[in-house]
Amino acid sequence: MDRIARNYSEVRVGEELPPLKKEITLPRMMAYGAATWDFIRLHYDADYVRELGLPAPVVDGQMLGGFLTQLVQDWAGPGAFLRKLGFRNRVMVYPGDSITCQGVVADKYLDHGEPLAACDLWAVNQRGEKVIEPASALVRFPSA
Repeated sequence: MDRIARNYSEVRVGEELPPLKKEITLPRMMAYGAATWDFIRLHYDADYVRELGLPAPVVDGQMLGGFLTQLVQDWAGPGAFLRKLGFRNRVMVYPGDSITCQGVVADKYLDHGEPLAACDLWAVNQRGEKVIEPASALVRFPSA
């Protein structure tokens, strides 16, 4: 996806962010664990998680936060800065799941001259279950 610099004046309350779809695979989960130095067996060891009664390794919730960050940054463009991200994981995500991250601009305002947009975010799996909700982001744009 080409990253286009967004102009704050073009941002509209109610505007939908283009959805971001991610296919969850065990290699992707393991790569994330290696990149973040997070080697908790719950996220990669199938035999271990079966002993715990789970069907498969569980996606690290922070990986899902990374997907939300990508959703917002892809929409906002390279000149924007994600000031704040908050989210709550609701449903476990496993290899083989397909996650779609979505969002909408909830508000825009100037704070001491700083152009900001507040976004409501969520993510659903292939069954339509919300795996992340609620979620929010606060984005600073380069100019008003």
